[in-house]
Amino acid sequence: MGGRRRCDRNKLLWFAAAILSLCATTPAAAAGTDTARHQQPEASSMTVHVPIPMTTLAEPYATIHQTLTTHRNSHKDWVALGGGTGFMKYRIWPGEQSSTTTGVRLLSQSSFPFGVEYAKQIKGTVTKIADCGQQDASTGTGRLSVTLATTLAQGLAYTLLPASSVTAVEANRPCLLSEQGVDTAPLMAQVYRSELQGILPTVDRKAGALMTLKPAVAQVWKDLQEPLLLDEAEGVWLQLNPEAIGPAGVETLSGTPTAGYGVTARPTVVRGTKPLSRHLSLPDLQSQFRDDGFHVAFALQVPIEEANQRLREAVVGQEWSLGVGTIKIVGATLYPLGNQMGVELILRGLLPLTLRLKGTPAYDESTGRLFFRDVDYTIKERTPATDLADEWLHDPLRDELARRLVLPIREELDLMRQALEKGLNRNLTGGRLRGTVSRLSLEALTVQTASLSVRFKTEGTLHYDAHADIAAP
Repeated sequence: MGGRRRCDRNKLLWFAAAILSLCATTPAAAAGTDTARHQQPEASSMTVHVPIPMTTLAEPYATIHQTLTTHRNSHKDWVALGGGTGFMKYRIWPGEQSSTTTGVRLLSQSSFPFGVEYAKQIKGTVTKIADCGQQDASTGTGRLSVTLATTLAQGLAYTLLPASSVTAVEANRPCLLSEQGVDTAPLMAQVYRSELQGILPTVDRKAGALMTLKPAVAQVWKDLQEPLLLDEAEGVWLQLNPEAIGPAGVETLSGTPTAGYGVTARPTVVRGTKPLSRHLSLPDLQSQFRDDGFHVAFALQVPIEEANQRLREAVVGQEWSLGVGTIKIVGATLYPLGNQMGVELILRGLLPLTLRLKGTPAYDESTGRLFFRDVDYTIKERTPATDLADEWLHDPLRDELARRLVLPIREELDLMRQALEKGLNRNLTGGRLRGTVSRLSLEALTVQTASLSVRFKTEGTLHYDAHADIAAP
């Protein structure tokens, strides 16, 4: 740690390095700590990605032409053309069907033969006068190519809402009426587009009924309630504590359309045995979700006995020269001073006395340094000799202490950030957790009567990518 790398400096400054060594390391170094639970954890946001089973979605659209033909054949209605003097019926023969996914849209392509009957109203009666392609799919039929585009939105109760439109109906082969030789393909394309557009809302509702993602999201929700082990050696755990969920939009992730759900959580960090898993049922979907990023503010409490022991290991036994003699540290103890930090040092040698240091710890984010404001000291033993020395040396020594009590800790915080990030990237039952910790900062360092309190804050993102088959029927 920083104090051990500075052993050639004034040993009186080692107390700061020792205090730093209690906190600015990987999570494993926070031995003997527990989460401060006296305040409500800050709300965090994370995004869950659930793959959409596009094969299931495609099924109703693969049979839409058959559905429309069945409807047409059962009703045997003539379709009025123009002003109502011309009429037509059509039939569709089996053809080819395929579907592709582009972004978050399903494109359904079909190509099939068709036949047409043409009639006119004669003396008040609709009378057939010609036809084409009615007897055999290989004789006289025309051919249509049809493309449907289906986009998805999120609905309530963890459903999806398909919305389809006809993007193209093209005549690829003519269908010539037997008597007039007139090509009915352009007319057929126009009529079929209109009828297909009319049946799409019904097919969309049918497809939407097949697309509930609630069981898949429930599995993810269950995963997120399990404590995550960040450090096995020291038993450091992260509890995500999800509490609400809302829609976060449909998008494409790694080439797969996914439904996004935003989870609001209040994560906490604890140490010791594994905390109990929560068993909250999946809540109703909120109307909206605001992504404010994933952040955890947590205070680790180091028992004061352990903090003092770590301090003594770092500073007791150190000595340095004053030019006319040496001073050796033989004892060190932390003591609380409200928002300040106090260290009592027992010195022997040229000046056998007890020095009480105090200062306000602060962290400079721009430089990555821990420093102390309002540094001062007092001498516990008041004798004429110590009073005289203090009168001559107090201000210069105080200023020198303030100047030297500046410790770079960015490297240590980066190590801790990397350890946290590693813990946020792992496989879970229903998918994979994927996190980044873009920033970790030390916000407060306070000596209390029974403990040393170290407060950190992390900023980053957290995603849960569900397995591809989690939403399969």
